[in-house]
Amino acid sequence: MFGEPREPTRFAAFDALVATCRRTRAALVAVVHERAGDGVLVRTVLADDGLPHIDAVRSGLTQLARAGQFQPSELRELVRREGIAEMPRAGPEAVAAAAEAALEQPGIRPAVPGHILAAGHARIVFSVIPTLPPEAVTWPRAHRTYADIPTPRSEAELFERVDELARVLWTAAEGRARHDEPLRRALAFYEAGSRLSLRGGFTAA
Repeated sequence: MFGEPREPTRFAAFDALVATCRRTRAALVAVVHERAGDGVLVRTVLADDGLPHIDAVRSGLTQLARAGQFQPSELRELVRREGIAEMPRAGPEAVAAAAEAALEQPGIRPAVPGHILAAGHARIVFSVIPTLPPEAVTWPRAHRTYADIPTPRSEAELFERVDELARVLWTAAEGRARHDEPLRRALAFYEAGSRLSLRGGFTAA
């Protein structure tokens, strides 16, 4: 169930990323369809593949973030959560300046190529989820589509969606998944991510 035979590309890192998405997708499909017999394997895949993948996505997005992409309140929250810099005491402008300097200083958080790739892949995946073809949608519903799942409209919304993915994977890995919209959006993310090709568009599962 969790193997991903597919035609390889010349880019091993991209192939590995897609393979991770495919394994995580298979685990989430088992959760959604309540295949209890797969429980231990599902939790292992989510813990060993899904959660590290989301950590890499978030790390990459943080490494690429720039202060000007956020509203002051959003930037303060990003700084607080990521520990990018100490919180200044002089208002939003000081927060923005300190965060910008911390993000751009070499040596503080060196860019990790795999994390940058994961972040770029995730950004594209979020944008193409609504276009996923019906045959790729495994959420148990008569009208199979993800067209209603919105694309993040800002950097802050992008981070929120990544945080939601992390929460869903954590609860599923602990055997506490709920059949709700966050789980549906998580499945949609991995269904799109496992099919995205280097040339654009979708490949067969």
